[in-house]
Amino acid sequence: MSSEKKDKSEIFPETGQEVDRIRDIIFGPHMRDYEQRFKNLGRDLDRLQQQIDQLNSQMVDQGSDQGKKVQTLRQEMRQADDALRDELRQVTQSLTTDKVDRTALGDLFVQLGSHLKSGGSLVDLLQSLGTDKD
Repeated sequence: MSSEKKDKSEIFPETGQEVDRIRDIIFGPHMRDYEQRFKNLGRDLDRLQQQIDQLNSQMVDQGSDQGKKVQTLRQEMRQADDALRDELRQVTQSLTTDKVDRTALGDLFVQLGSHLKSGGSLVDLLQSLGTDKD
């Protein structure tokens, strides 16, 4: 049996190189095709990852820009609110300190009474008072 093994090894020398060569002959074109496909897929994945990273960066930039805009709008709203409150306080203060003349108010009520008595409407009276001021 040992002589049989010796004869086989002399006839069929099984070195690693020959096995690789046989494998290359049988599967070579397919393996090269698969290797090329894997390389292409790897390049595509790298390109897509770069695009994703770029989009993430853009979104972060846009988010910070939007945050700054929101802060600016909040400040403007606070300033407008403060200005409006100050104006309201001033108007309230002037209304509190400036009292209506009793004589002018009495004349206004007399004019209102006579206008309503003559069949006029309140809307007409208010309009005529608005034109009198102009």
